[in-house]
Amino acid sequence: MTHLFILNRFAGTKDHTPELKEKIRALHTDDEVVMEYTKEAGDAKRIAKEYAEKCQDLRVYACGGDGTANEALTGLMGYENASLGVIPVGTGNDLIRSLPASKEDFLDLQKMIEGDTVRIDLFRCEDKYAINVISVGYDCEVAAQAQRNKRLPLMSGSFAYKLAILQCLLTKRKHTFRPFADGEEIQLKDGYKTQMLAVASNGRYYGGGIQCSPKAELNDGYIDFMSIPTISVPKFLSLVSDFIKGQHIDNPKMPFILNKKCKEMKLIDDKELKVGIDGEMFYMTNPTITVLPSAFDVIVPKNLP
Repeated sequence: MTHLFILNRFAGTKDHTPELKEKIRALHTDDEVVMEYTKEAGDAKRIAKEYAEKCQDLRVYACGGDGTANEALTGLMGYENASLGVIPVGTGNDLIRSLPASKEDFLDLQKMIEGDTVRIDLFRCEDKYAINVISVGYDCEVAAQAQRNKRLPLMSGSFAYKLAILQCLLTKRKHTFRPFADGEEIQLKDGYKTQMLAVASNGRYYGGGIQCSPKAELNDGYIDFMSIPTISVPKFLSLVSDFIKGQHIDNPKMPFILNKKCKEMKLIDDKELKVGIDGEMFYMTNPTITVLPSAFDVIVPKNLP
């Protein structure tokens, strides 16, 4: 077996490469261990694909955030000889929150190389793949602002996202996309005219720990769709704590929130949409999102003493 660590020194608020290199060199294994480094966008995809083509049994560890993991995943698509692990040193690190281990366990590289794999669903959105969430609307604006925030001194990844929520409230709340689930349009509740945000979830968390889809499961074969119409700033602020904690679904204080499980989503608008795929932004016209059940193996750390 080959263990490939792809290190992204640009992930998160500091460069974790020096400490990760020491941990990798200290691993106890007879397997082949390799380190590769990203220099620009697309490198993780390219590196993962190159090793998948030449290694008989490959485990790839994306050392970064959800964006690094998504790039590596894209490079591994179609290769049954490969599985993916995440070493969470990025900004949001949201995927691992839906997996059965703590962040500390995922940072224990010995536990990771000795870990098991679990089969999970993936999403396809046009020619892209998602392992955690796909989103449109206000939250994409928040994600873009959060990337700017995290460059500020002493700014943690989680706080960068929460600050961006407030920054974008005044100007980024109204969106005109129309969501369809399994061919049927999901209508806004009476009295609402525009959408604030929508999320198609595989995992339960996004935005640095916001539990947007508390009922989502990584291996249930469904998209968990959740949308919020454009509401006033005071109303949103009064409810944001419940939203962060995942207490917004079926909450009588929020009857306007829509939640549905489906196999396919389509988003229709008269203009290009900014689409967030595992935190990375793309522009798309009327994108279709489909679930790929039990499509990929991810690594979870071994429960070592």
